[in-house]
Amino acid sequence: MWKRIIVFIFFTVSVFLFSQQKSTQFYKDKFFIYQKIGVDSALIYLNHVFSSEKDIDQAFALTAKRYLLTLTGKEKESKEYLPKINLYLQKIPEAKENYTDLSHIYNILGNTDMANQLPNEALKKFIKADFFAQKNNDIRQHIKIKGNIAFVKLNVKQTDEAIQETKEVLQLLRENKNLYEKENFEIIYNNLFSNLGHLYSDKFIADPDKNKKYADSASNTLFRLLEVAKDEKLLAGTYLMLGTLNNKKQNYGGATRYYLKSLDLYKSLNFKDEIFNLKYNIGVNYYEQGDYKKSKSNFLEISRSMEKEDVTNIDYIFAQDYLSKIYLKEGKTDSVEFYSNQFVNLYKRNSEAEKKSIADLYKQINSKNLNDEISKSSSIQTNQLVLIIALLVVLVSITIYLLYQVRKKKHTEQKLNDLLLQVKNKALNEENPSKTTYTISNEKEAEIMNNLLELEEKKLYLKQEYNQAYVAKKLNTNTTYLSQTINKYMKKSFSEYTNELRINYILKELSENKKIRGYTTQALADLVGYKNGISFARTFKEKTGVTPFQYIEKLNAEKVSE
Repeated sequence: MWKRIIVFIFFTVSVFLFSQQKSTQFYKDKFFIYQKIGVDSALIYLNHVFSSEKDIDQAFALTAKRYLLTLTGKEKESKEYLPKINLYLQKIPEAKENYTDLSHIYNILGNTDMANQLPNEALKKFIKADFFAQKNNDIRQHIKIKGNIAFVKLNVKQTDEAIQETKEVLQLLRENKNLYEKENFEIIYNNLFSNLGHLYSDKFIADPDKNKKYADSASNTLFRLLEVAKDEKLLAGTYLMLGTLNNKKQNYGGATRYYLKSLDLYKSLNFKDEIFNLKYNIGVNYYEQGDYKKSKSNFLEISRSMEKEDVTNIDYIFAQDYLSKIYLKEGKTDSVEFYSNQFVNLYKRNSEAEKKSIADLYKQINSKNLNDEISKSSSIQTNQLVLIIALLVVLVSITIYLLYQVRKKKHTEQKLNDLLLQVKNKALNEENPSKTTYTISNEKEAEIMNNLLELEEKKLYLKQEYNQAYVAKKLNTNTTYLSQTINKYMKKSFSEYTNELRINYILKELSENKKIRGYTTQALADLVGYKNGISFARTFKEKTGVTPFQYIEKLNAEKVSE
């Protein structure tokens, strides 16, 4: 009798443990179909994985959740995840039973690095992931990771290596077709084939005279893709690549046809950024073809659309330059001056790094120096006498300017030193924080100020939607009363209060986080809730007396000198 009871208990416990193990794997598998079930559902499934006490499951859950949060722009919520992941990985033995999970973990870490625009770091993770996949003889995982490695090399312009990697992955896929469902195989294969066409195109465009054979390889690959691909996004990208390829081959009519097909597909998908970019490409294609009327129409449409959408990107900036050139050909001096000034002003508003990028691209497109072209556009219809006078004025101006710059440099250096000291002092004060209090007799105003400070502590001011209406709603009041209360007790407007919080935050982040010092002005703007980099840079300069780029340079120099 006792033997039967013991056997029954043992059987029950075994079944329970087996079901627990099975359920954890079931929830892990659900993460990999997040694109189908949605990020929110995938996160719910991952919460079940967190209930496991195993180090390998904890590492997987943290890694997968960090990736999903990064994809949805919530990477700040996972700031502390990476140290925990690394801690778990140090404790996990590299044993056969862990190979599958370790390969998945390092692969997901690599994809997270790619999402954070860290291709070199991603490559290290993918190589580690592939090591475990091969030890586990997991061919599907090995193929997936090699595809990721090829994609990294495409992004860092290691074109020859990326072509070789992609060819090897395609060969492996063909050899192991039986491991995939038909639809899944076609999706993976077509995406890799698209990458190969992209690589061939990049190789040709880099040096059209030297790499003519790659143009044929690109065309053949892209045409074969058009025959088999069904996904509209993939087809749109393929037509776009064919358009660019034909433009570089100076087959402008063919380029226009492919660009327009791509444009129709992107319109049906409602991809705004791609639509803007295609209209710009079409405008450039018409310009190079000599059809200035159609080119002008496209660039004017881009300008109107982007101004309406409050978008400022490189397509918009260069559209102004092309418009100034077209109006120059038409002899419309006022329009030339307007669009030339637009281009120069937009160029000057960018950070120094972005200016260099624009100048390099301008030189590549025009085979000229940007400053020479700006100078040329500003001196249209001047005669020799005016030129001589202008040169004399310039010489005097340069002398004054150089003296001014010397003084300005000293002043800026002092500003930067004061700013660094200010940030350091704030950091010291934060180690022993004391909550700001206000002596307020009015109960309603006291409630508003206390609740406002709570929002401040939660850093809600980093959201783009953080405005008077948003805060008033959060505090159950109206915008007028909120504005009056802030003005009364903080002696500043709501806008000044918000800008101060955001600029103080980014000053501290830049001083403590070297990684974000390499971000573009737009990326920094996104971090602290500004819609565009220009308004962020302007506010930064107003609040600190220096540009973000100057502050970052000073921080980097301080680190080196230490």
